[in-house]
Amino acid sequence: MKAHAWKVCIRETVSRVRIPLSPPLMYKALNGADFMPSLWPLPLKKSENIDVIAPAFGYFPDILVKIESFLSYWDLHPLIPEDIFGADILCAHADEIRFNHLYKALNNQKSRYIWCLRGGYGSTRLLSFLKDMPMPSIPKLLIGSSDITALHLFLNQKWGWPSLHAAPLKALVMNEISEESISGLKALLLGAQTRKKHDHLIPLNSAAFQKRSVNAPIIGGNLTLIESSLGTFWQADTFGKIIFLEDVDERGYRIDRSLVHFSQAGLFEHAKAIIFGDFIGGKEKDGTSLIEPVLQRFANAIPIPVLKMEGIGHGFVDSPLPLGIPVVLETGENSSLIYQL
Repeated sequence: MKAHAWKVCIRETVSRVRIPLSPPLMYKALNGADFMPSLWPLPLKKSENIDVIAPAFGYFPDILVKIESFLSYWDLHPLIPEDIFGADILCAHADEIRFNHLYKALNNQKSRYIWCLRGGYGSTRLLSFLKDMPMPSIPKLLIGSSDITALHLFLNQKWGWPSLHAAPLKALVMNEISEESISGLKALLLGAQTRKKHDHLIPLNSAAFQKRSVNAPIIGGNLTLIESSLGTFWQADTFGKIIFLEDVDERGYRIDRSLVHFSQAGLFEHAKAIIFGDFIGGKEKDGTSLIEPVLQRFANAIPIPVLKMEGIGHGFVDSPLPLGIPVVLETGENSSLIYQL
C-alpha cells in the first residue's frame, strides 16, 4: 500500500471510531495537526454519570448539595468523592488525595466527563503525579477554567485530548454567571449545539484587519497559568496554534510584564494568532484601568493577528470555549471564531 493510501486509511478509521491515538504525535505526523476533533465525546445523555473533582481550592461543604441538585436538574448523575474536602493549608485536600480523585475520574469506565468544582490554586501541584500516569484508554472531557488551565494544557498537549474552558460548578450554583451563559454551556454539553460561531471579535492590529481564514488548533486559558508553564514539562506549545488568554484581578503593569515575558521567551514566534478574552478587575488605585491600552500596545508591536473576544473568562457572561481542537478564525472587520464539535 502506498504511503498516501495508508494515511487515508488511518484517517478514515480515526474519523469513524472515537479512540485515542498513542502517542498523539502519530496523528500529527499523519495529518499535520496536533489534535483530533473526533476525540470530542458524544453529548451527555439523560441520567449519565459525571465526575466532580476539586483539584484546586475547596469551598464550604454545603455547596455539594447545591451541585447535586443542579446536575440532577439537568438529568445527570454527579459522582462526588466522599472526601472531596479535607485538611490542607491551601487547597481542597492534600495533593495525594486530590490527585487520587483526578486519577479515579480519568480512569472511570462509567463516565466520560469531569467537571471541576472551582479554580483558585492547586492544579499545578498535581502535574508531577499526572506526568507519570499512563494515558487512559478512554478520553475524558475536562471542564473548568482559571487554575484548571494547567490541566487543560497537559491533557491537550501530552495526551492529545480536547477539553472545555468553561465556568466551574461553583460559579453555576452560586449564581456567579448569567443564565444565558449557563444555557449556552448546557446546549453544548447536551448536544443541542455542535457548531458555534463567535461573532464580533474586535481586531486590535493591522494583521487582524486583513481579511483571511486562519485554520489552527486553539489552546490557552488563564494568562497567569500559561506563564507558570514556561520552563516546565507542561509548557504551552504554541507552534502553529491560536492562543487564547484571559485573566482576573491583574493590573495593567502585571499583564504587560507577562506579555513581555512571553515575547522574550519566544512564545508568539510561531503562533498563528492571539485572542484576548476578558480581563476582569485589575483597576488602578484611582479607579481607572490600564489593561486596554496595554493590550493595544502589545498588539501594535506584533506581526500576527491579535483580536479581542468578549464574554469568555471570569465575568458574569462566560461562554464555553473548547480547547485542543481545530478552529477557524476569520479575520477582518467582521471577525469571527468558528468551531465544529
